[in-house]
Amino acid sequence: MSAGAHTVQVPARSDRARGRDVTEFSPRRRTAVRLTTFGALGLYGTDRWMTLMGDPPVWRLIGVLGLALALAGIVPLVRRRSRVAAGVLGVGLMLAALPMAGLRWHWVVHLKIADSVNRIGNGLQALPNVLVPYLGSDHGVRLVIVLGAAVLLLDGAAVIAFAPRRFGDGRRAAAALPLLVLAVVPSTLVRPQLPYLQGFVLFVLLAAFMWGERLHRDGAATALAVAALAGVVGGLVAPRLDTHKPWIDYRSWTGTLVKTRVDSFNWNQTYGPLRWPRSGHQVLTVAARAGDYWKAEDLTEFDGREWVAASQVTTPVSLPAPSDSVLQHWTQDIRISITGMRTRDVIGAGYTSPLSGIAGRISAGSDAGTWVAAHELGPGSSYVVQSYSPHPTATQLRALARRHYPKAATDPYRTLEIPSSGLGGPGTITQIVFPVWRTGGAFGQQVVRASPYARAYALAQRLARQARTPYDFVARVKRFLSRGYAYNEHPPAARYPLESFLFTHKVGYCQQFSGAMAMLLRMGGIPARVAAGFTSGGFRNESHTWAVADTDAHAWVEAWFPRYGWVRFDPTPTSAPARGGIASDPILKSLSGLSGSQTTAAPRREIGADATATTPVSAGGGSSLSPWLALPALLVLGALGRLGWILLHPAGATEQLLAELRRAMARTGRPLSDDVTLAMLERRFADSPAAAGYVRSLRLARYGAGDAPPTPAQRRALRRQLAFGLGAIGWLRALWALPPRVRIGGRRRGLDRHS
Repeated sequence: MSAGAHTVQVPARSDRARGRDVTEFSPRRRTAVRLTTFGALGLYGTDRWMTLMGDPPVWRLIGVLGLALALAGIVPLVRRRSRVAAGVLGVGLMLAALPMAGLRWHWVVHLKIADSVNRIGNGLQALPNVLVPYLGSDHGVRLVIVLGAAVLLLDGAAVIAFAPRRFGDGRRAAAALPLLVLAVVPSTLVRPQLPYLQGFVLFVLLAAFMWGERLHRDGAATALAVAALAGVVGGLVAPRLDTHKPWIDYRSWTGTLVKTRVDSFNWNQTYGPLRWPRSGHQVLTVAARAGDYWKAEDLTEFDGREWVAASQVTTPVSLPAPSDSVLQHWTQDIRISITGMRTRDVIGAGYTSPLSGIAGRISAGSDAGTWVAAHELGPGSSYVVQSYSPHPTATQLRALARRHYPKAATDPYRTLEIPSSGLGGPGTITQIVFPVWRTGGAFGQQVVRASPYARAYALAQRLARQARTPYDFVARVKRFLSRGYAYNEHPPAARYPLESFLFTHKVGYCQQFSGAMAMLLRMGGIPARVAAGFTSGGFRNESHTWAVADTDAHAWVEAWFPRYGWVRFDPTPTSAPARGGIASDPILKSLSGLSGSQTTAAPRREIGADATATTPVSAGGGSSLSPWLALPALLVLGALGRLGWILLHPAGATEQLLAELRRAMARTGRPLSDDVTLAMLERRFADSPAAAGYVRSLRLARYGAGDAPPTPAQRRALRRQLAFGLGAIGWLRALWALPPRVRIGGRRRGLDRHS
């Protein structure tokens, strides 16, 4: 066979094959195209996801996208050398998405699984009722929204990172599907401005990811022409398919998957057993520059028995406005986000002016500075108000002694309705306007002295005579209620509850304390009213918001002063659960007066880290015993040391148990910060009523509102809570941190007078 004949026999197909090899992308370029198109599709989806929030954390979302690109691009390179290293790197990148999304970094580093699960769970619970774009400040909701983007991005990236060398159409579709959800779901919740154009962009990006790395160089023009034609056809067909009604109503599904508890409150005072919700369930979050009491209503009328909201605005003559400098100093914008309650009251602080976010019409409330929405506000509602709430010092208020109170404007706030026939019969009600402090004048003293409130009037007059300034009178009334009166949420029933509270039973909760103080102030001539709402709640430093629970529901007193306006006073004892979030007696500070080792916050250590025993050595002088073999010995030593401490310290039970509780939290990896109070810690264990009861018994015993020690069942429940999320040896750490207390001679040593 000749050479020329040999040349003729080379098939044209090989030439085409060689031509195709020249025009095809190389493996390296295919990988680059894959990552580029994945990144472009992910960036578009991230941009669409940002529309779910009014003020999205842009850099957090971009950071999550960067982690996804690192997972898709770096892990395959590492896999070529070590599958184990690639797996470790992949898990590390996925865990890094948690703090990137907004979860506290030290929770991830120290594996605080329980805290992380609780924060994410709270956000998921509120999510079905959230309105989008979300304008609120609830950290849990915002965290869950960002985590949703992280899960979708990392899901698609993981498919690319751990795919085999042959990357077929099925795996491409699996990687593209999460990104498609990332882009499409926000458009179903927040209608885009140019939906068809954005749909075309999504189609082009999706097509580029699916087929971009397999295009011939000379076929790019054809691909672009096909994409343009498909876009035109889609633009013509889409309007006919857009019926503005969902084919599948997924929102109804989400509402049934997660049950959201919703509370409601009646702020009028009844003085019977406290019937407000008391489970520790979060009802709202507040974002503000400074913490305050969050007001719902003013109770300005006393009907002879109870304080209630007026049926209409009660001030016929406007009160003088505070000075400009005072207004500027104590005015702030606050954002209220309702998470677990329903109300028509516009929550604010002090004197409130609504700014934005309340759907529908609003009207003035029963008193100036309060507002009512035409429609009920529930979970997902978020709005902004401007509030003026002054907090002048005692020196500043005493300096107002020479200023005159405007009589006509303050008359409604010095008025009480008094039953005129005494304690025996129903009698008639007489409306009495008490004179301004120390101005005298006839006002119906005979009616008051013949009424059930004769002793209360005599007490108010006596305290007023002892005061040099109006503020001194207010302070004396508040001080009087702090001596000899106890906090109790189940006071005895009485025909005239405030008279009975002041002079007979002397026990009650915030309604009794605030109602009695406001009544005495009006009898002494100081304009006063009862305010109802919530105390500040638990402070979240990372987002500068306050998480408010149903246990923060509260009532307090506001007294009017020239120059400043309404100033808040709270006569309720600090042992009240509602005052736990703002009381100046956090757990760590409250234990600072103890002596010995109990005064110092225990450092965070692992099991056996504080043992001082000599390390055992083998007979041959070789290596020491394994830590796992030494663990039982360390536990025995710890138990013996605890038993000795209990036997030698039989007194000061409450303080000892508080110190033990603080150490137990630290030893299980949950050290308490300086601002944590017992009431806040009690709410932390709300998922376990028995564990919360352990903390509650210590709180009540510390403040003199109870004397029952924690039960063994409560102690075991608390130990289980401490062990939660600590892995296989969590129960050992919890047992070491909170061992069973030992009975000696039928008594539980260390419990002082309790048995």
